[in-house]
Formats: sequence, C-alpha cells, structure tokens
Amino acid sequence: MMQKLMYRIGKANEEKNFRLDFLDGMSRTVEDRINLGFVPFHIPVINDKPYRIFERMQDYRNWLENEVPRYLGYYK
Repeated sequence: MMQKLMYRIGKANEEKNFRLDFLDGMSRTVEDRINLGFVPFHIPVINDKPYRIFERMQDYRNWLENEVPRYLGYYK
C-alpha cells in the first residue's frame, strides 16, 4: 500500500529528499517497482521483424552498418 502524499513548506535537504524517495519506493509492491523500472520503446529496423537469419557474422555486421540508424550505436 502506498503512503499518503506529504506536503512540506520550504526546501528539504538532500538527506531528507533521499529518505522520502526511499520510503516512497518501498511503499510500492515488487511488481509495481519492476513495472516502473522498464520503459518499453520501439527500436526502428531492429524490431520490425521478430528474427533474422544471417549466414555469417560478417553478413550481420554489414546489415547493422547499412540498415540500422547510427544513433542506435550499432556501428564501428
């Protein structure tokens, strides 16, 4: 069960913020914490097909170099 929302006037110090964040996290169930820990997103080209088969590792590397956007980090 989650704790009640607390309002404080003024600025809390770093230790107090840490304690409040910790108590907030511990008030959640393990399932809730796991679900909040993952951010699903679509990776273009890589997620377009469920799987790919390559004859050689070099074929796979060439495919990455030529087809996958560079901002994903799959390049030499």
